[in-house]
Amino acid sequence: MASISTRSKKDGSKSFMVRWREPKTGKAQGLTVGTESEAETVKRLLDANGQNFEIAQHAILTNAKRVPTVAEVIQEHIDLLIRPSSGTVKTYQTMLDLHVKKVIGHVPVDKLDYRLIAYWVKSMVAKGRSPKTIKNVHGLISASMNTAEMLGYITRNPCRGVQLPSVEKAEDEMMFLTHAEFGLIMDGMGERYRDFTNFLVMTGTRFGEATALTVADIDLLGKPATARINKAWKRDGKNQFYIGPTKTGAGKRTIGLNPALVDLLIPLVAGRPSSDLLFTTPKGERIVHKLFWHHYWMPAVKAAQDRGLRKNPRIHDLRHTHASWLIHDGVPIFSISRRLGHASTRTTEGVGLPRLLLTRGLRPL
Repeated sequence: MASISTRSKKDGSKSFMVRWREPKTGKAQGLTVGTESEAETVKRLLDANGQNFEIAQHAILTNAKRVPTVAEVIQEHIDLLIRPSSGTVKTYQTMLDLHVKKVIGHVPVDKLDYRLIAYWVKSMVAKGRSPKTIKNVHGLISASMNTAEMLGYITRNPCRGVQLPSVEKAEDEMMFLTHAEFGLIMDGMGERYRDFTNFLVMTGTRFGEATALTVADIDLLGKPATARINKAWKRDGKNQFYIGPTKTGAGKRTIGLNPALVDLLIPLVAGRPSSDLLFTTPKGERIVHKLFWHHYWMPAVKAAQDRGLRKNPRIHDLRHTHASWLIHDGVPIFSISRRLGHASTRTTEGVGLPRLLLTRGLRPL
């Protein structure tokens, strides 16, 4: 049988070598192609034709004239991504395998239209997939159709204009804590993570951003004191964590720290190596979201509820709470958006801030 080997180029891209033995001469042969999907096609045709390359080549040329399917185009799009992380490739591959292939994957890409995309959306809803999942997979399909346009397979992206289920959450699913409510939670927070929890609510940083901060990222002598947010914890294709770039390009930012937070951070940075993580477990390791939530956050919330808290906030709601406090102080939406690391103010408005503006009698500036 033919085999495939992968070669990494100096520029970071990959090529794929298909190897086989000619049946008549027994000589080893090889053919280099640019994508994994092409390599798989060549291998499949060689195996189906007794490793006879002439016959396989004829089939390849015939196959080249055929319009690729939706699944093939999405696979080609994934293969053509420039330096994606292994975690991203795995996520996209899972989306393709689980949510596309068996529904519209067999459709020739030039036959994919609004009707079929709408059918796919309805099938996802019928299976109980969340609006966020549908949006994410639709985003992959749409990006792949943009690639199909550039490659000349189609003349227009059929995903444009397709209505998706709303991803807006109900009011009671998104929590905005008052200072008093946050104080109730802090009363039950373990001493080890009090500064960390205060940092989250005073900066609005994401959990993965805050836990990736190093001592070098904190400048307490500046005027004002600042924290440099330029990285976050990521998960690779093997489910292992590593420090990578922020969620978006806009996520790279430098944010000001108020005097109260500066006082909390002074003991955390004094005399420590610049490469050390700012916030760690007692063993000096990364703070794991699941463990922090289970052993510290939920017990603190439960204790607060026993003392009168009527809400059930998530850790991420500290980010929303930070934004609501800024709005209460009259900070413009544009400034809040940049502080949160949103690519545009639309994202900021999408987390329910306009409703807060109305309830507090404020308007975006």
